[in-house]
Parts: sequence; C-alpha cells; structure tokens
Amino acid sequence: MATAFGFLLLGSLLRAPFPILWLRIFVAAAAVVLLLQEIGVLKFPIPQNARLVPQFVTRIPFWGSVQFGMEMGTGMRTYSPTALPHVMAIAVMFLASWPEALLAGAGFALGRTVMLLTFVTARSKMSADTAFYFTLPRLRPLFVLLIIPMLVPLVLP
Repeated sequence: MATAFGFLLLGSLLRAPFPILWLRIFVAAAAVVLLLQEIGVLKFPIPQNARLVPQFVTRIPFWGSVQFGMEMGTGMRTYSPTALPHVMAIAVMFLASWPEALLAGAGFALGRTVMLLTFVTARSKMSADTAFYFTLPRLRPLFVLLIIPMLVPLVLP
C-alpha cells in the first residue's frame, strides 16, 4: 500500500499539466512495450534494485527487521524477475484514483506473498529454484493475459 500511495502522490504532480487523453496514450504505449518485453518479443533489462539481505538486520533487533521488511515489501530492495509491477506502477502513477491505487497495492502485496509461499511450500531450495527458474517463466503469458483486464478500465474511458 505504501508503494501505491507513493506512486499516486508522485503521479498526481506529474500528471497535472497533461490532458487525460495524453496520459492514457502514454500508459497504453508503456504497457504494450513492457508486456512485449515480458513475453520475450523485446529484450531490455527491467530497472530493479537488486540487493540482498543486509547484515545489520540481525544486529538491530527490532528496527533492522522493520526497515528491511518495509524495503522488501515496497519493492525498494528486491530482485524483479518480471515487468508486470512496472506496468502497474506506471498505470497507478498516471491514471489511477485513490481506490484503484489501494487495490493495486493489495495486488502487489499478493504477488510478493506468492513468492514467499513458493519458498515456504518448496521441500528444498532446489525445488524453489526450479519453480522460479523453470515453472514461473512458462506462466508469463498467463500473467500478461491477467494484467490486461486490470489495465483496460484505466486506459479506456
């Protein structure tokens, strides 16, 4: 929710001088490019803050965990294997209302939960790695299809 709130707040400033039609065209174009990257038609790296768990988390009993949890939960400290959060971030930033941004934040949290549940349900690190490196990439077209109904109400009047 914090991430969605931040995107919406920043977006409120960025979108103010532009007509809504221009913003819809921009979001639609960005979504098409990122979704084509997601299914492998286009090849370019996705921006990410690829950092691992810092050592200070264990040395600062409470606040280290809180800071790290906030960074991981908001996506500020994470590897990003997909472009889909970027698609939603752009849509929230330039087109979403407050309720839509909150729903997007809940969806992001659900996505982070799926990753955690994959590790928890895996019987070993090898099976978790197998799921992330071999199974999930085969599901990318399905995820692309699932994000389209979320974008259409924002982009089309």
